[in-house]
Order: sequence, then structure tokens, then C-alpha cells
Amino acid sequence: ANFTFQVQVAEQHTVLHDFPQAGKRAVFDRGEVRIETHAGEQLDTRTDPRSAFFGLSGIRRNVHWDPLDVAYFAGYASWNYLTAPLILTREGVEVHEGKTWQERGETWRRLEVRFPPGLHTHCPRQTFYVDTDGLIRRHDFVAEPVGSWARAALYCDEHRQFDGLIF
Repeated sequence: ANFTFQVQVAEQHTVLHDFPQAGKRAVFDRGEVRIETHAGEQLDTRTDPRSAFFGLSGIRRNVHWDPLDVAYFAGYASWNYLTAPLILTREGVEVHEGKTWQERGETWRRLEVRFPPGLHTHCPRQTFYVDTDGLIRRHDFVAEPVGSWARAALYCDEHRQFDGLIF
């Protein structure tokens, strides 16, 4: 799909513009998702979208993701990725220093993170690896909505600064 997204830093809120098609938008708002017109007319909604990925309803997800599934997953994931490391300072988020990690000839700090139940993210326990410049270089997690087998290690290179923030 060809769309852009907009993230609010203070709250878990992401808008996917022109998704699932031009003239519409998908909105992830603190755990709920909806599809609406650009004028704000609500077309479809799901108040507990994460549950659609598990149990009997999760079987459908193995074959087909509907636009609300995509809105939930892309909404919370984009919000998490683009608010890091600020997300680590949120109330209820526990961060503990782990053993250092050697990779690419460098030594990285390992931050073991536990997210509270009300914060929508891939899984409750994740690991962030930080280089000597304080930049996140790797992020490990299990994408639980996809499946317990969906282990990921996201690598962050070529950091760039935008309006004083480094991504």
C-alpha cells in the first residue's frame, strides 16, 4: 500500500493516511482501531483488536489480515518504533541494565525492558541495545500478534537528525 502515517508522541495514537485506500484513513488510538474518511466519518471499528489475533478468531489471521488488523499492528508498531527511546521513560515501563553485548566489533549496553499491560506493543519483554554514543542499534522482541515464533531483531543504522531528534 502507498500511505503515510502520523504519530502522536504523548499518547498511543497513529494515523495511516490513504489506508486502506485513497480518501480513507486508519486510526490506531490507544488500543482501538477504526477506518474513517478523511473528513472523519467512521466506516468500521474494532474496540479490542489484539484479541482478533488469538484463539479461534486468530485462525483467520493466519490466512488473511483485514484493514483493521493492519491498522492495529502498524499503528502500535510505528508508534513504538518512532517514540523510542522516549517510550522507555513512560510510567510503568521497567528498564534494567543487562550484561554488555559484543557485536560488529563494538560493545553495546543491553537494556532489558518490561512494558505494562496497558501499553500496546509487540510483547511485554523486549531488549534494546545501545552503542557508546547513546543510539539504539538493535531492538529484540517477539511479535506476539503474528505468533510466538515471530522473533525479531531490528537493526538501526544510518541514524539521521530531524528537527533536533535523532532517528
